[in-house]
This record gives sequence, structure tokens and C-alpha cells, in this order.
Amino acid sequence: MEDTVKNQTLKQFYFNSSWYSILTTSYLFLFFYFAIAYLNNVFVAIAFIFKTFTTSTTLIPMVNIAWGAIYVISLLIPFTISIFAIVALPNIWQKIDWKKDQRLLATIAIVIVIFMVMLAASDLIETVSQSNYLVPFL
Repeated sequence: MEDTVKNQTLKQFYFNSSWYSILTTSYLFLFFYFAIAYLNNVFVAIAFIFKTFTTSTTLIPMVNIAWGAIYVISLLIPFTISIFAIVALPNIWQKIDWKKDQRLLATIAIVIVIFMVMLAASDLIETVSQSNYLVPFL
């Protein structure tokens, strides 16, 4: 029952019939895009995890395992942040009792911080994937 209420609240917030629904739907689709953009990296992470569990640890150098773990963790950051961003915006505007300018500043601050963290995670993912550390897992 509670999940249905949350889903209805998210739908009502993002797909409202007011002028700011243009902003909220673009915000929503932007973070869905980030989640979809990382799908190729998800397959590499799954291959890393599968290979780690199926191969003897004496055959894989520890540096490769460590960089693979960093890759998986840095891949989880954008997905987690995307889900947080989708849920955070309705909470700021509907559940927190702040003035409108405070809500606007909080929204802008959250969006900026989220983009900076996602860009840093993306750079880390790209750096690790371009190195030779993940080659044994592919």
C-alpha cells in the first residue's frame, strides 16, 4: 500500500499539469538517461564479479581485483545517486516545510552536487576501464 502511495506521489510530482512539469520531467528523464548510459559498464561489472567468483584467486593478481572492485563501486555511485535524485526532488518540494526560495536553493545545490559526483564517478569509471586492469575479466 505504501509503495503505491509513493508511486502516485512521484507520478503526480513529475507529470503534473502545471508549467514546471517541463522542468521536472526533463530532470526525471535526465537521470534515467544517466542510468541507461551506464548499462554497458554494468555488463563489464557483472563479468568482473562472475569471473572473480569462478576463477581461482591465485590466478588473478590482487591489483586487478582491487581496481575491479573500485570499478564496481564507482559504477554503483551513479545508479544510487540517480535513484536518490529522482526521489529527493519531490521530498524537498512536498514534504519539507521551507520557504520557496529555500526549496529552490536546496534543489539547485542538490542538482549541482549530484552532477559533480556523477562526473567524478564517470571519470573514475572511464579511467579504470581504459586501463589494462580489467582485461583479465573481459
